[in-house]
Amino acid sequence: MGSRPEGSVPARERPPASTPELKLVPKEHGASFMSVHSLLLGIVAGFAAGGDDWAGLALALTFGGLFLPLTAAVSVITQPRLAHAARRRAAILGALFAAVGALSLVHGPAPELLALGGIGIALGGLYAVSRSRTGGRSVPSQLAAIASIALLAPLAWLLVAGPTDRWPLSAPTAFLAFGGTVPYVRERVRRRRFATMTAAERLRGGAAAIAWQAVALGGAAALALAGVVHALVPLAFLLGAAKVAVAIARPETKPPIKRIGYLETAISTAFAVLAGIGLGIAP
Repeated sequence: MGSRPEGSVPARERPPASTPELKLVPKEHGASFMSVHSLLLGIVAGFAAGGDDWAGLALALTFGGLFLPLTAAVSVITQPRLAHAARRRAAILGALFAAVGALSLVHGPAPELLALGGIGIALGGLYAVSRSRTGGRSVPSQLAAIASIALLAPLAWLLVAGPTDRWPLSAPTAFLAFGGTVPYVRERVRRRRFATMTAAERLRGGAAAIAWQAVALGGAAALALAGVVHALVPLAFLLGAAKVAVAIARPETKPPIKRIGYLETAISTAFAVLAGIGLGIAP
């Protein structure tokens, strides 16, 4: 009589493979949170700058509501088992996105929104080229995607308040804040391959993440000292910089995923509110 290894299951008893499902938000939840917080930054800044356009707010929220499921579809459009559903959703939501864009142009301000749309198209093309050549998880692809997401901040600001002072600064502010997650997360993942690391090794490995935070914080502080933005803007960057510095300097740990998510959400929300107010109000 033959035998099978203990714990194995005959093929006829194995449950069928689950059918992949097209999600409403991207599989990479970080992109979803960045979208929400970029939109929040722009909305807060717009109202802080004196805007009170509730129709514009509704358009901004509609853009955000369409952006997440649209990017979720685009992110899996090359996967054979999801391609058909992803293309269908992308076509439908893309048409709705264009319709909301047309309504926004009618609402105004048209010149600034058209310029923003042109930048968005260019960044989308850059992301597509990078994704096809280097993959969706490469540094260039991730930074191009984050740069596209950062445009939600000036979009919301323009719709809520129009082209008030400092609105163009909202996109680079969002990009510098959220783009810093790329070297930070990569270093945290890399470090988990090692059982132990000395303090010097941790700092050397996290040099790119720390340098990014130093540039972002230093740039914001310089603008505040020059009277271009309010001091709340560098304060907003200080939160993320402190988080990165502590995480890089201390030995690697593996806290529960939920705890990480709560911390990241709290820091990103605080950043969006502080930076939004700091950009919107006079220095």
